[in-house]
Amino acid sequence: MSERSGPKTPSLVSIDVGSVNTRAHFFDAVEGRYRFLASGEAPTTVGAPSFDLNVGVLAALEQLEELTGRPLLTERGLLISADEDDAVGANAVAATYSSGPPIKVVTVGLLEAVSLASVNKLVNTSYCQITESISLGDRRRPETVIDAIHQNLPDLIVLAGGTNRGASRSVIRMANYLALALTLIPEKERPDLLFVGNENLSEEIEALLGGQTRVHFAPNIRPSLDLENLGPAELALAEILYEIQAERLGGLELLQDLSGDPLMPTAKAFGRVVRFLSTVIDPPKGMLGVDLGASSTTVAAAINGDLYLSVHPGVGVGGGLRGMLRETHLSQIMRWLPAEISEDEVLDYLYNKPIYPNSLPVTAAELAIEQAAARQALRLAVGKSLSNMPAQGIYPLPGTVPWFDRILVSGSALTQAPNLQDSLMMTLDAVQPVGIATIILDQNNLAPAMGASADVNPLLAVQVLESNAFVNLGTVISPVGPARSGSTIMRMQMVQDGEKGPVLDIKQGGLYTVDLPQGVVADLYVQPLLSIDIGLGPGRGGWVRRVVGGAFGLIIDARGRPIQVPHQPERRQAALEAWQQTLAPHPLAQPLYEED
Repeated sequence: MSERSGPKTPSLVSIDVGSVNTRAHFFDAVEGRYRFLASGEAPTTVGAPSFDLNVGVLAALEQLEELTGRPLLTERGLLISADEDDAVGANAVAATYSSGPPIKVVTVGLLEAVSLASVNKLVNTSYCQITESISLGDRRRPETVIDAIHQNLPDLIVLAGGTNRGASRSVIRMANYLALALTLIPEKERPDLLFVGNENLSEEIEALLGGQTRVHFAPNIRPSLDLENLGPAELALAEILYEIQAERLGGLELLQDLSGDPLMPTAKAFGRVVRFLSTVIDPPKGMLGVDLGASSTTVAAAINGDLYLSVHPGVGVGGGLRGMLRETHLSQIMRWLPAEISEDEVLDYLYNKPIYPNSLPVTAAELAIEQAAARQALRLAVGKSLSNMPAQGIYPLPGTVPWFDRILVSGSALTQAPNLQDSLMMTLDAVQPVGIATIILDQNNLAPAMGASADVNPLLAVQVLESNAFVNLGTVISPVGPARSGSTIMRMQMVQDGEKGPVLDIKQGGLYTVDLPQGVVADLYVQPLLSIDIGLGPGRGGWVRRVVGGAFGLIIDARGRPIQVPHQPERRQAALEAWQQTLAPHPLAQPLYEED
Protein backbone atom coordinates (compact mmCIF):
# COMPACT_ATOMS: atom_id res chain seq x y z
CA MET A 1 0.00 0.00 0.00
CA SER A 2 2.96 2.35 0.29
CA GLU A 3 6.07 3.62 -1.37
CA ARG A 4 8.19 4.02 1.72
CA SER A 5 11.03 6.21 2.85
CA GLY A 6 11.25 7.70 6.33
CA PRO A 7 13.39 10.78 6.75
CA LYS A 8 12.42 13.36 9.36
CA THR A 9 11.37 16.05 6.90
CA PRO A 10 8.63 18.67 6.94
CA SER A 11 5.33 17.20 5.72
CA LEU A 12 3.58 14.48 7.67
CA VAL A 13 0.34 12.56 7.32
CA SER A 14 -1.15 11.10 10.48
CA ILE A 15 -3.77 8.36 10.38
CA ASP A 16 -6.04 7.35 13.24
CA VAL A 17 -8.29 4.31 12.84
CA GLY A 18 -11.09 4.58 15.37
CA SER A 19 -13.97 2.26 16.10
CA VAL A 20 -16.37 4.40 14.02
CA ASN A 21 -14.31 6.91 12.00
CA THR A 22 -10.91 6.91 10.36
CA ARG A 23 -9.13 10.28 10.21
CA ALA A 24 -6.18 11.48 8.16
CA HIS A 25 -4.46 14.77 9.07
CA PHE A 26 -1.90 16.69 7.02
CA PHE A 27 0.88 18.80 8.57
CA ASP A 28 3.54 20.88 6.83
CA ALA A 29 5.96 23.72 7.45
CA VAL A 30 4.49 27.19 6.84
CA GLU A 31 6.75 30.23 7.18
CA GLY A 32 9.27 28.24 9.17
CA ARG A 33 6.84 26.61 11.61
CA TYR A 34 4.85 23.39 11.45
CA ARG A 35 1.11 23.75 11.09
CA PHE A 36 -1.98 21.58 10.90
CA LEU A 37 -3.45 22.22 7.44
CA ALA A 38 -6.36 19.85 6.78
CA SER A 39 -8.04 16.59 7.70
CA GLY A 40 -10.06 13.94 5.92
CA GLU A 41 -12.52 11.56 7.53
CA ALA A 42 -14.28 8.37 6.45
CA PRO A 43 -16.15 5.54 8.16
CA THR A 44 -13.90 2.81 9.56
CA THR A 45 -14.11 -0.35 7.47
CA VAL A 46 -12.97 -3.17 9.76
CA GLY A 47 -16.39 -4.83 9.48
CA ALA A 48 -18.67 -5.91 6.66
CA PRO A 49 -18.56 -5.59 3.75
CA SER A 50 -14.85 -4.67 3.45
CA PHE A 51 -13.25 -6.32 6.49
CA ASP A 52 -10.18 -4.23 5.62
CA LEU A 53 -9.45 -1.06 7.56
CA ASN A 54 -7.30 0.30 4.73
CA VAL A 55 -10.40 0.87 2.59
CA GLY A 56 -11.41 3.52 5.12
CA VAL A 57 -7.84 4.80 5.32
CA LEU A 58 -7.72 5.34 1.55
CA ALA A 59 -11.13 7.07 1.60
CA ALA A 60 -9.91 9.48 4.30
CA LEU A 61 -6.70 10.12 2.33
CA GLU A 62 -8.70 10.80 -0.83
CA GLN A 63 -10.73 13.41 1.02
CA LEU A 64 -7.52 14.90 2.43
CA GLU A 65 -6.09 15.04 -1.09
CA GLU A 66 -9.14 16.94 -2.32
CA LEU A 67 -8.97 19.45 0.53
CA THR A 68 -5.26 20.19 0.23
CA GLY A 69 -5.00 20.04 -3.56
CA ARG A 70 -1.80 18.10 -2.98
CA PRO A 71 -1.38 14.73 -4.76
CA LEU A 72 -1.00 12.16 -1.99
CA LEU A 73 -2.03 8.86 -3.58
CA THR A 74 -0.73 6.65 -6.35
CA GLU A 75 -2.10 3.35 -7.61
CA ARG A 76 -0.05 1.69 -4.86
CA GLY A 77 -1.42 3.89 -2.10
CA LEU A 78 0.03 6.79 -0.13
CA LEU A 79 3.09 8.33 -1.73
CA ILE A 80 5.96 8.89 0.71
CA SER A 81 8.70 11.06 -0.76
CA ALA A 82 12.19 11.63 0.57
CA ASP A 83 12.41 15.00 -1.18
CA GLU A 84 11.12 17.70 1.16
CA ASP A 85 10.81 20.12 -1.77
CA ASP A 86 8.33 17.85 -3.58
CA ALA A 87 4.81 19.25 -3.73
CA VAL A 88 3.45 15.71 -3.81
CA GLY A 89 3.03 12.99 -1.24
CA ALA A 90 4.17 13.18 2.35
CA ASN A 91 7.63 12.95 3.87
CA ALA A 92 6.54 10.82 6.83
CA VAL A 93 3.57 8.96 8.28
CA ALA A 94 2.39 8.36 11.85
CA ALA A 95 -0.50 6.01 12.64
CA THR A 96 -2.62 5.13 15.65
CA TYR A 97 -5.56 2.78 16.16
CA SER A 98 -8.31 2.06 18.64
CA SER A 99 -10.56 -0.05 16.45
CA GLY A 100 -11.55 -3.61 17.21
CA PRO A 101 -13.24 -5.26 20.19
CA PRO A 102 -11.47 -4.91 23.55
CA ILE A 103 -9.01 -7.67 24.45
CA LYS A 104 -10.41 -9.99 27.13
CA VAL A 105 -7.84 -10.40 29.88
CA VAL A 106 -7.57 -12.53 33.02
CA THR A 107 -5.24 -10.95 35.59
CA VAL A 108 -3.44 -13.04 38.19
CA GLY A 109 -1.37 -11.82 41.14
CA LEU A 110 -0.38 -12.89 44.61
CA LEU A 111 -1.49 -10.12 46.97
CA GLU A 112 -4.66 -8.31 45.98
CA ALA A 113 -3.41 -4.93 47.19
CA VAL A 114 0.09 -5.30 45.71
CA SER A 115 0.86 -7.35 42.60
CA LEU A 116 -2.79 -7.82 41.54
CA ALA A 117 -3.48 -4.10 41.92
CA SER A 118 -0.42 -3.32 39.82
CA VAL A 119 -1.26 -5.82 37.08
CA ASN A 120 -4.83 -4.46 36.90
CA LYS A 121 -3.43 -0.96 36.57
CA LEU A 122 -1.13 -2.19 33.79
CA VAL A 123 -3.96 -3.81 31.84
CA ASN A 124 -6.16 -0.74 32.25
CA THR A 125 -3.67 1.38 30.29
CA SER A 126 -4.92 -0.12 27.03
CA TYR A 127 -8.05 -1.36 25.28
CA CYS A 128 -8.54 -4.38 27.53
CA GLN A 129 -11.50 -5.74 29.44
CA ILE A 130 -10.61 -7.56 32.64
CA THR A 131 -12.99 -10.51 32.76
CA GLU A 132 -11.50 -12.23 35.82
CA SER A 133 -9.01 -11.31 38.57
CA ILE A 134 -7.40 -14.00 40.70
CA SER A 135 -5.14 -13.75 43.76
CA LEU A 136 -3.93 -15.93 46.60
CA GLY A 137 -6.66 -14.44 48.75
CA ASP A 138 -9.35 -15.71 46.37
CA ARG A 139 -11.79 -17.69 48.52
CA ARG A 140 -13.06 -19.83 45.66
CA ARG A 141 -11.96 -23.45 45.43
CA PRO A 142 -9.08 -24.11 42.96
CA GLU A 143 -11.35 -26.03 40.58
CA THR A 144 -13.80 -23.09 40.56
CA VAL A 145 -10.98 -20.68 39.64
CA ILE A 146 -9.77 -23.02 36.88
CA ASP A 147 -13.31 -23.35 35.54
CA ALA A 148 -13.74 -19.56 35.60
CA ILE A 149 -10.69 -19.14 33.35
CA HIS A 150 -11.97 -21.86 31.04
CA GLN A 151 -15.44 -20.31 30.82
CA ASN A 152 -14.10 -16.81 30.15
CA LEU A 153 -11.98 -17.87 27.16
CA PRO A 154 -9.68 -14.84 27.51
CA ASP A 155 -7.42 -13.52 24.78
CA LEU A 156 -4.60 -12.92 27.24
CA ILE A 157 -3.55 -13.88 30.77
CA VAL A 158 -1.25 -11.52 32.67
CA LEU A 159 0.54 -13.12 35.62
CA ALA A 160 2.39 -11.10 38.26
CA GLY A 161 3.69 -11.77 41.72
CA GLY A 162 6.77 -11.91 43.88
CA THR A 163 9.55 -9.37 44.16
CA ASN A 164 12.76 -10.29 42.37
CA ARG A 165 14.10 -11.74 45.61
CA GLY A 166 10.76 -12.74 47.01
CA ALA A 167 8.00 -15.28 46.63
CA SER A 168 8.50 -18.21 44.28
CA ARG A 169 6.42 -21.16 45.50
CA SER A 170 3.18 -19.17 45.51
CA VAL A 171 3.84 -17.84 42.01
CA ILE A 172 4.49 -21.35 40.70
CA ARG A 173 1.32 -22.58 42.40
CA MET A 174 -0.71 -19.92 40.58
CA ALA A 175 1.06 -20.88 37.34
CA ASN A 176 0.03 -24.50 37.87
CA TYR A 177 -3.61 -23.43 38.10
CA LEU A 178 -3.17 -21.64 34.79
CA ALA A 179 -1.54 -24.71 33.23
CA LEU A 180 -4.53 -26.83 34.20
CA ALA A 181 -6.95 -24.24 32.85
CA LEU A 182 -5.08 -24.08 29.54
CA THR A 183 -5.37 -27.84 29.05
CA LEU A 184 -9.17 -27.44 29.13
CA ILE A 185 -9.15 -24.85 26.33
CA PRO A 186 -8.83 -26.00 22.70
CA GLU A 187 -5.28 -25.38 21.46
CA LYS A 188 -6.30 -22.84 18.80
CA GLU A 189 -8.30 -20.81 21.34
CA ARG A 190 -5.72 -20.69 24.11
CA PRO A 191 -4.76 -17.21 25.30
CA ASP A 192 -1.26 -15.78 25.22
CA LEU A 193 0.38 -15.30 28.61
CA LEU A 194 2.45 -12.33 29.77
CA PHE A 195 4.59 -12.86 32.87
CA VAL A 196 5.55 -9.68 34.73
CA GLY A 197 6.47 -11.15 38.11
CA ASN A 198 9.62 -12.43 39.85
CA GLU A 199 12.22 -12.39 37.07
CA ASN A 200 14.15 -15.26 38.67
CA LEU A 201 11.25 -17.57 37.82
CA SER A 202 11.25 -16.93 34.07
CA GLU A 203 12.77 -20.29 33.14
CA GLU A 204 10.35 -22.20 35.36
CA ILE A 205 7.37 -20.31 33.94
CA GLU A 206 8.54 -21.07 30.40
CA ALA A 207 9.01 -24.76 31.22
CA LEU A 208 5.60 -24.99 32.86
CA LEU A 209 3.50 -23.01 30.36
CA GLY A 210 5.57 -22.61 27.21
CA GLY A 211 4.45 -25.95 25.79
CA GLN A 212 0.80 -24.96 25.98
CA THR A 213 0.72 -21.37 24.75
CA ARG A 214 2.87 -18.41 23.72
CA VAL A 215 4.56 -17.00 26.80
CA HIS A 216 5.89 -13.43 26.82
CA PHE A 217 8.12 -11.86 29.46
CA ALA A 218 8.59 -8.32 30.70
CA PRO A 219 10.47 -6.89 33.70
CA ASN A 220 8.80 -7.31 37.08
CA ILE A 221 6.15 -4.65 37.65
CA ARG A 222 6.79 -4.89 41.42
CA PRO A 223 10.56 -5.45 41.77
CA SER A 224 10.12 -4.54 45.45
CA LEU A 225 7.11 -3.99 47.67
CA ASP A 226 7.49 -0.20 47.62
CA LEU A 227 8.34 0.16 43.92
CA GLU A 228 6.02 -0.11 40.94
CA ASN A 229 7.56 -0.22 37.46
CA LEU A 230 4.94 -0.43 34.71
CA GLY A 231 6.80 1.23 31.81
CA PRO A 232 8.59 -1.77 30.24
CA ALA A 233 5.55 -4.00 30.77
CA GLU A 234 3.35 -1.44 28.98
CA LEU A 235 5.57 -1.74 25.89
CA ALA A 236 5.40 -5.53 25.99
CA LEU A 237 1.62 -5.42 26.48
CA ALA A 238 1.19 -3.08 23.50
CA GLU A 239 3.14 -5.47 21.25
CA ILE A 240 1.04 -8.46 22.35
CA LEU A 241 -2.22 -6.59 21.87
CA TYR A 242 -1.11 -5.54 18.39
CA GLU A 243 -0.39 -9.18 17.49
CA ILE A 244 -3.83 -10.24 18.74
CA GLN A 245 -5.63 -7.45 16.91
CA ALA A 246 -3.62 -8.03 13.71
CA GLU A 247 -5.18 -11.51 13.53
CA ARG A 248 -8.65 -9.99 13.85
CA LEU A 249 -8.49 -6.73 11.90
CA GLY A 250 -7.88 -7.02 8.20
CA GLY A 251 -5.24 -4.56 7.00
CA LEU A 252 -3.68 -3.74 10.37
CA GLU A 253 -0.30 -5.17 9.38
CA LEU A 254 -0.41 -3.22 6.13
CA LEU A 255 -1.06 -0.03 8.09
CA GLN A 256 1.99 -0.74 10.25
CA ASP A 257 4.08 -1.26 7.11
CA LEU A 258 2.88 2.14 5.92
CA SER A 259 3.91 3.94 9.09
CA GLY A 260 7.17 2.03 9.45
CA ASP A 261 7.28 2.37 13.22
CA PRO A 262 5.23 0.10 15.52
CA LEU A 263 1.58 1.14 15.52
CA MET A 264 0.66 3.06 18.64
CA PRO A 265 -2.67 2.62 20.41
CA THR A 266 -4.61 5.87 20.29
CA ALA A 267 -4.87 5.99 24.09
CA LYS A 268 -1.10 5.72 24.50
CA ALA A 269 -0.52 8.50 21.96
CA PHE A 270 -3.08 10.70 23.74
CA GLY A 271 -1.37 10.01 27.07
CA ARG A 272 1.96 11.03 25.59
CA VAL A 273 0.62 14.50 24.82
CA VAL A 274 -0.80 14.89 28.32
CA ARG A 275 2.48 13.77 29.85
CA PHE A 276 4.49 16.22 27.72
CA LEU A 277 2.23 19.16 28.54
CA SER A 278 2.47 18.36 32.25
CA THR A 279 6.21 19.05 32.17
CA VAL A 280 5.62 22.78 31.65
CA ILE A 281 3.23 23.06 34.62
CA ASP A 282 4.52 23.68 38.12
CA PRO A 283 3.87 20.65 40.36
CA PRO A 284 1.91 19.59 42.33
CA LYS A 285 -0.63 20.88 39.83
CA GLY A 286 -0.71 18.91 36.61
CA MET A 287 -2.50 18.15 33.38
CA LEU A 288 -5.67 16.15 32.75
CA GLY A 289 -6.77 14.81 29.38
CA VAL A 290 -10.11 13.19 28.54
CA ASP A 291 -10.89 11.56 25.20
CA LEU A 292 -14.53 10.51 24.89
CA GLY A 293 -14.82 8.01 22.06
CA ALA A 294 -17.60 5.95 20.55
CA SER A 295 -16.49 2.64 22.10
CA SER A 296 -14.11 3.67 24.86
CA THR A 297 -13.03 6.64 26.96
CA THR A 298 -9.48 7.55 27.91
CA VAL A 299 -8.58 9.51 31.04
CA ALA A 300 -4.94 10.61 31.29
CA ALA A 301 -3.55 12.52 34.27
CA ALA A 302 0.06 13.67 34.59
CA ILE A 303 2.13 15.67 37.05
CA ASN A 304 5.66 16.71 36.15
CA GLY A 305 5.95 14.01 33.48
CA ASP A 306 4.52 11.14 35.54
CA LEU A 307 1.57 9.72 33.61
CA TYR A 308 -1.47 7.96 35.08
CA LEU A 309 -3.40 6.47 32.18
CA SER A 310 -6.80 4.76 32.40
CA VAL A 311 -8.68 3.34 29.41
CA HIS A 312 -12.32 2.33 29.78
CA PRO A 313 -13.54 0.09 26.95
CA GLY A 314 -17.30 -0.21 26.84
CA VAL A 315 -17.79 3.35 28.07
CA GLY A 316 -18.54 5.68 25.18
CA VAL A 317 -21.21 7.36 23.11
CA GLY A 318 -21.49 4.78 20.31
CA GLY A 319 -21.00 1.06 20.86
CA GLY A 320 -19.78 1.96 24.35
CA LEU A 321 -23.29 2.97 25.38
CA ARG A 322 -24.06 -0.70 26.05
CA GLY A 323 -21.39 -0.91 28.72
CA MET A 324 -22.25 2.49 30.11
CA LEU A 325 -25.91 1.57 30.49
CA ARG A 326 -24.98 -1.58 32.42
CA GLU A 327 -23.26 0.61 35.03
CA THR A 328 -25.67 3.54 35.00
CA HIS A 329 -29.15 4.13 36.31
CA LEU A 330 -31.33 5.86 33.74
CA SER A 331 -31.94 8.74 36.16
CA GLN A 332 -28.23 9.62 35.96
CA ILE A 333 -28.71 10.38 32.27
CA MET A 334 -32.19 11.90 32.56
CA ARG A 335 -30.94 14.51 35.06
CA TRP A 336 -29.02 16.28 32.28
CA LEU A 337 -32.02 16.66 29.96
CA PRO A 338 -33.06 20.33 29.62
CA ALA A 339 -36.58 19.41 28.38
CA GLU A 340 -39.24 16.90 29.30
CA ILE A 341 -38.50 13.70 27.35
CA SER A 342 -40.06 10.36 28.22
CA GLU A 343 -37.97 7.47 29.52
CA ASP A 344 -39.13 5.32 26.60
CA GLU A 345 -37.86 7.89 24.08
CA VAL A 346 -34.52 8.13 25.87
CA LEU A 347 -34.08 4.35 26.05
CA ASP A 348 -35.12 3.94 22.42
CA TYR A 349 -32.40 6.34 21.30
CA LEU A 350 -29.73 4.90 23.62
CA TYR A 351 -30.40 1.30 22.55
CA ASN A 352 -30.40 2.16 18.84
CA LYS A 353 -27.27 4.33 18.87
CA PRO A 354 -24.83 1.37 19.33
CA ILE A 355 -26.44 -0.34 16.32
CA TYR A 356 -25.88 2.76 14.17
CA PRO A 357 -22.92 4.51 15.83
CA ASN A 358 -22.40 6.76 12.78
CA SER A 359 -25.89 8.21 13.07
CA LEU A 360 -26.31 11.85 14.03
CA PRO A 361 -29.09 13.39 16.13
CA VAL A 362 -31.65 15.03 13.84
CA THR A 363 -33.97 16.64 16.41
CA ALA A 364 -33.41 18.82 19.46
CA ALA A 365 -34.61 15.95 21.66
CA GLU A 366 -32.11 13.49 20.15
CA LEU A 367 -29.29 16.02 20.57
CA ALA A 368 -30.24 16.53 24.21
CA ILE A 369 -30.27 12.76 24.81
CA GLU A 370 -26.88 12.29 23.14
CA GLN A 371 -25.29 15.13 25.11
CA ALA A 372 -26.79 13.82 28.35
CA ALA A 373 -25.35 10.38 27.58
CA ALA A 374 -21.98 11.97 26.78
CA ARG A 375 -21.97 13.70 30.17
CA GLN A 376 -22.72 10.46 31.99
CA ALA A 377 -20.21 8.38 29.99
CA LEU A 378 -17.43 10.85 30.70
CA ARG A 379 -18.53 11.25 34.32
CA LEU A 380 -18.47 7.46 34.74
CA ALA A 381 -14.99 7.17 33.18
CA VAL A 382 -13.59 9.96 35.36
CA GLY A 383 -15.12 8.37 38.46
CA LYS A 384 -13.62 4.97 37.62
CA SER A 385 -10.24 6.68 37.17
CA LEU A 386 -10.13 8.43 40.56
CA SER A 387 -8.24 5.54 42.17
CA ASN A 388 -5.52 6.02 39.55
CA MET A 389 -5.15 9.77 40.02
CA PRO A 390 -1.81 11.20 41.23
CA ALA A 391 -1.45 10.83 45.00
CA GLN A 392 0.83 13.90 45.06
CA GLY A 393 -1.89 16.16 43.63
CA ILE A 394 -3.82 18.84 45.51
CA TYR A 395 -7.30 17.65 46.56
CA PRO A 396 -9.42 20.56 47.84
CA LEU A 397 -12.32 18.15 48.31
CA PRO A 398 -12.30 14.35 48.78
CA GLY A 399 -13.92 12.29 46.04
CA THR A 400 -13.09 14.72 43.23
CA VAL A 401 -10.32 14.99 40.69
CA PRO A 402 -7.27 16.86 42.00
CA TRP A 403 -6.46 20.43 41.01
CA PHE A 404 -5.31 20.36 37.39
CA ASP A 405 -3.85 23.49 35.84
CA ARG A 406 -5.07 22.51 32.36
CA ILE A 407 -7.67 20.10 31.05
CA LEU A 408 -7.44 18.83 27.46
CA VAL A 409 -10.77 17.70 26.00
CA SER A 410 -11.04 15.46 22.93
CA GLY A 411 -13.55 13.15 21.24
CA SER A 412 -16.16 13.95 18.60
CA ALA A 413 -19.12 14.12 21.00
CA LEU A 414 -17.38 17.02 22.75
CA THR A 415 -15.41 18.63 19.93
CA GLN A 416 -18.11 18.52 17.23
CA ALA A 417 -20.99 19.79 19.34
CA PRO A 418 -23.19 22.37 17.57
CA ASN A 419 -21.43 25.19 19.46
CA LEU A 420 -18.55 25.76 21.85
CA GLN A 421 -20.97 26.50 24.69
CA ASP A 422 -22.21 22.90 24.53
CA SER A 423 -18.62 21.63 24.54
CA LEU A 424 -17.80 23.68 27.63
CA MET A 425 -20.97 22.75 29.51
CA MET A 426 -20.54 19.01 28.87
CA THR A 427 -16.95 19.22 30.09
CA LEU A 428 -17.79 21.14 33.27
CA ASP A 429 -20.77 18.90 34.08
CA ALA A 430 -18.83 15.67 33.53
CA VAL A 431 -15.29 16.37 34.75
CA GLN A 432 -16.34 18.79 37.53
CA PRO A 433 -12.87 20.32 37.99
CA VAL A 434 -11.73 21.95 41.21
CA GLY A 435 -9.31 24.81 41.79
CA ILE A 436 -8.33 26.95 38.80
CA ALA A 437 -8.10 25.18 35.44
CA THR A 438 -7.84 26.21 31.79
CA ILE A 439 -10.07 24.14 29.49
CA ILE A 440 -8.47 23.35 26.11
CA LEU A 441 -10.61 21.89 23.33
CA ASP A 442 -8.94 19.61 20.79
CA GLN A 443 -11.44 20.68 18.13
CA ASN A 444 -9.73 18.75 15.31
CA ASN A 445 -8.97 15.60 17.40
CA LEU A 446 -5.24 16.09 16.84
CA ALA A 447 -3.86 14.98 20.21
CA PRO A 448 -3.29 11.30 19.26
CA ALA A 449 -1.62 12.41 16.03
CA MET A 450 0.75 14.63 18.02
CA GLY A 451 1.60 11.80 20.39
CA ALA A 452 2.39 9.43 17.52
CA SER A 453 4.30 12.00 15.45
CA ALA A 454 6.66 12.76 18.35
CA ASP A 455 8.72 9.72 17.31
CA VAL A 456 8.83 10.89 13.69
CA ASN A 457 9.30 14.62 14.17
CA PRO A 458 9.29 15.94 17.78
CA LEU A 459 9.52 19.58 16.67
CA LEU A 460 6.37 19.22 14.57
CA ALA A 461 4.44 17.88 17.55
CA VAL A 462 5.60 20.72 19.81
CA GLN A 463 4.91 23.52 17.32
CA VAL A 464 1.44 22.26 16.40
CA LEU A 465 0.55 21.98 20.09
CA GLU A 466 1.59 25.62 20.49
CA SER A 467 -0.48 26.74 17.50
CA ASN A 468 -4.13 27.82 17.30
CA ALA A 469 -5.22 24.31 16.27
CA PHE A 470 -6.43 23.91 19.88
CA VAL A 471 -9.10 26.22 21.36
CA ASN A 472 -8.79 27.78 24.81
CA LEU A 473 -12.39 27.74 26.07
CA GLY A 474 -11.47 29.74 29.15
CA THR A 475 -10.08 29.53 32.67
CA VAL A 476 -12.48 28.05 35.23
CA ILE A 477 -12.40 28.84 38.95
CA SER A 478 -14.28 26.20 40.94
CA PRO A 479 -14.69 27.09 44.64
CA VAL A 480 -15.67 24.14 46.81
CA GLY A 481 -16.73 23.72 50.40
CA PRO A 482 -19.81 23.65 52.65
CA ALA A 483 -22.21 26.49 51.84
CA ARG A 484 -25.93 27.15 51.55
CA SER A 485 -27.40 27.73 48.12
CA GLY A 486 -27.52 31.44 47.34
CA SER A 487 -24.97 32.46 49.98
CA THR A 488 -21.91 34.51 49.00
CA ILE A 489 -18.87 32.23 48.99
CA MET A 490 -16.20 34.28 47.18
CA ARG A 491 -15.32 37.76 45.97
CA MET A 492 -13.13 38.42 42.99
CA GLN A 493 -11.66 41.37 41.12
CA MET A 494 -9.77 41.48 37.83
CA VAL A 495 -6.85 43.83 37.15
CA GLN A 496 -6.00 44.35 33.48
CA ASP A 497 -3.30 46.76 32.28
CA GLY A 498 -3.26 48.33 35.74
CA GLU A 499 -7.00 49.02 35.76
CA LYS A 500 -9.30 47.49 38.35
CA GLY A 501 -12.35 45.71 37.04
CA PRO A 502 -15.70 45.17 38.76
CA VAL A 503 -15.95 43.23 42.01
CA LEU A 504 -17.83 39.99 41.57
CA ASP A 505 -19.76 38.47 44.46
CA ILE A 506 -19.98 34.74 43.78
CA LYS A 507 -22.98 32.93 45.24
CA GLN A 508 -23.26 29.21 45.86
CA GLY A 509 -25.08 27.40 43.06
CA GLY A 510 -24.33 29.85 40.27
CA LEU A 511 -22.32 29.76 37.07
CA TYR A 512 -20.74 33.02 35.89
CA THR A 513 -18.47 34.45 33.23
CA VAL A 514 -16.25 37.52 33.31
CA ASP A 515 -15.31 39.23 30.07
CA LEU A 516 -11.67 38.48 29.20
CA PRO A 517 -11.04 38.34 25.44
CA GLN A 518 -9.25 35.41 23.82
CA GLY A 519 -5.52 35.62 24.43
CA VAL A 520 -5.71 38.68 26.72
CA VAL A 521 -3.83 38.35 30.03
CA ALA A 522 -5.07 39.67 33.37
CA ASP A 523 -4.38 39.26 37.09
CA LEU A 524 -7.06 38.27 39.58
CA TYR A 525 -7.48 39.01 43.25
CA VAL A 526 -9.61 36.26 44.76
CA GLN A 527 -10.93 36.01 48.32
CA PRO A 528 -12.90 32.87 49.28
CA LEU A 529 -15.11 33.26 52.34
CA LEU A 530 -15.40 30.99 55.36
CA SER A 531 -14.01 27.50 54.57
CA ILE A 532 -14.38 27.74 50.79
CA ASP A 533 -11.34 26.40 48.93
CA ILE A 534 -10.08 27.29 45.44
CA GLY A 535 -7.02 25.06 45.77
CA LEU A 536 -5.01 27.35 48.05
CA GLY A 537 -6.54 26.03 51.28
CA PRO A 538 -9.85 26.72 53.09
CA GLY A 539 -10.55 30.45 53.19
CA ARG A 540 -7.21 31.33 51.60
CA GLY A 541 -7.09 33.70 48.67
CA GLY A 542 -4.74 36.17 47.05
CA TRP A 543 -3.38 36.99 43.63
CA VAL A 544 -3.77 34.67 40.69
CA ARG A 545 -1.30 35.92 38.10
CA ARG A 546 -1.45 35.91 34.31
CA VAL A 547 -4.84 34.38 33.63
CA VAL A 548 -5.33 34.06 29.86
CA GLY A 549 -8.73 34.73 28.35
CA GLY A 550 -10.50 32.10 26.28
CA ALA A 551 -13.58 31.77 24.11
CA PHE A 552 -15.75 32.30 27.22
CA GLY A 553 -13.37 34.59 29.06
CA LEU A 554 -13.14 33.67 32.72
CA ILE A 555 -15.66 31.19 34.13
CA ILE A 556 -16.63 30.74 37.78
CA ASP A 557 -18.35 27.43 38.50
CA ALA A 558 -19.85 27.76 41.97
CA ARG A 559 -22.28 24.84 41.68
CA GLY A 560 -20.39 22.79 44.27
CA ARG A 561 -18.97 19.28 43.99
CA PRO A 562 -20.58 17.01 43.11
CA ILE A 563 -23.01 19.15 41.13
CA GLN A 564 -26.50 18.71 42.53
CA VAL A 565 -29.12 18.74 39.77
CA PRO A 566 -32.67 19.30 41.11
CA HIS A 567 -34.85 16.17 40.99
CA GLN A 568 -38.13 17.98 40.36
CA PRO A 569 -38.53 18.25 36.55
CA GLU A 570 -39.51 21.94 36.39
CA ARG A 571 -36.71 23.02 38.75
CA ARG A 572 -34.22 20.81 36.94
CA GLN A 573 -35.07 22.28 33.55
CA ALA A 574 -34.90 25.82 34.94
CA ALA A 575 -31.48 25.17 36.48
CA LEU A 576 -30.06 23.58 33.32
CA GLU A 577 -31.35 26.44 31.19
CA ALA A 578 -29.90 29.01 33.60
CA TRP A 579 -26.51 27.32 33.58
CA GLN A 580 -26.54 27.13 29.80
CA GLN A 581 -27.78 30.63 29.03
CA THR A 582 -27.26 32.99 31.98
CA LEU A 583 -23.49 33.41 31.83
CA ALA A 584 -22.90 37.11 32.46
CA PRO A 585 -20.49 39.34 34.44
CA HIS A 586 -21.62 40.98 37.65
CA PRO A 587 -21.64 44.75 38.30
CA LEU A 588 -18.91 46.82 39.92
CA ALA A 589 -18.89 47.27 43.70
CA GLN A 590 -15.76 48.39 45.57
CA PRO A 591 -12.08 47.28 45.47
CA LEU A 592 -11.20 44.14 47.37
CA TYR A 593 -7.72 45.39 48.15
CA GLU A 594 -5.86 48.65 48.53
CA GLU A 595 -2.55 49.53 46.94
CA ASP A 596 0.45 49.49 49.30
